[in-house]
Amino acid sequence: MAPIISYLSVWQIAGLSTTAISGLRTASIASLATTQVAALNADEVNALTSTDLQYLVTTQVQAISSTTMRGLIEAQIQAFTSTQITEFTSTQVSALTGDAIGALSSTELQNLSTTQAGALTAGQIGSLSTTALNNLTTTQLAALSTTQVQGLTTTQLNALSIANLNALDLTRLDPTQVAGLDTTAISNLTDTQVAALTPADVAALNANQIAQLTTTELQNLSTTQASALTAVQIGSLSTTVLNNLTTTQVAALSTTQVQGLYWVQLNGLSTDNLNALDAALLSPVQVVGLNTTTISNLTSTQLSTLTAAEIGALTAPGINNLTTTEIAALTITQAGGLTSAQIAGMTTATFSALSSTSGIPGLTPSAIAGLTTEEISSLSTTQGHAFNMAQISAMSIDVASALAALIQ
Repeated sequence: MAPIISYLSVWQIAGLSTTAISGLRTASIASLATTQVAALNADEVNALTSTDLQYLVTTQVQAISSTTMRGLIEAQIQAFTSTQITEFTSTQVSALTGDAIGALSSTELQNLSTTQAGALTAGQIGSLSTTALNNLTTTQLAALSTTQVQGLTTTQLNALSIANLNALDLTRLDPTQVAGLDTTAISNLTDTQVAALTPADVAALNANQIAQLTTTELQNLSTTQASALTAVQIGSLSTTVLNNLTTTQVAALSTTQVQGLYWVQLNGLSTDNLNALDAALLSPVQVVGLNTTTISNLTSTQLSTLTAAEIGALTAPGINNLTTTEIAALTITQAGGLTSAQIAGMTTATFSALSSTSGIPGLTPSAIAGLTTEEISSLSTTQGHAFNMAQISAMSIDVASALAALIQ
């Protein structure tokens, strides 16, 4: 004869007290129809003994409502057998609390099917303890969707084992999550993961994080990724990290990026990287801070791209470090940027290298005020004849007299 409980309606089942439920025999529990099981509330299921629970067959387990699943205490979740847990539907899995999922053993967690793991919500993922999260297999982590991955907190991400971190699809993180990765996590990323960072992710990194990238990872940043670096990021890089960029990457830096570089960075560039830099993108303020070694290491091509304002920002020692060929190559426009202080600070060898067709004609009256008689005396007659009346009018009597003696 069937147990009396099997004759009760779903309404009667739902109305049973927890005392009545806990007093049922195992045989009675096993006789419940799926419709009756579906009528059980969380309190009633929580009142069942572990033996009672384990007598439930697949259809009965899957009949437990998602509302009831959500209310199950950790002890009841742990009372299910590993087999029963693999029978949970995706709807039931998505109804479990983070604590309930955390109550699963590592084996039970790792035995969740792809469908079950895929049913976990972002909220559930984000509420898992770091221990529970690391109990997932690398296969399960690799299969997490974008929504699930973006449910992970900074604490969880930074606590992932290296194997689990490396299994994660980093393209599914949002920039805020990437910005929250600590230096250890960044240093543990694979080359492939770094290469997969989006421009927005790259822009979210701070200097300490960028410093954790290996030379290979840094040099493997694509043009799109490198172009995403902000002026602030560029300006915060150490000279070591900056010199780890390839010449191609340095050459591709935009105006905004180049103008984010500080004097110490510019003066710390290797000759190759300095020569790869588009010097025309430098601001006059940056040129002012270039030391004599850096100025002397600029190529003729780079010098030819400097604007009048940038030429005017060079220090006198820096100008004197230029070769006579480079001085002779200054255009009229560039020579027009020379200041009286620069002219006054030139050696006679440097000044006499100015071209009679562009260097001397380009000097402004205000720059002429810095001329010395020694500089005039160092010129050839041809160079002396290159001065125009506006320039001569700006000369001191002594300098003008020296010029007259030269050209007569």
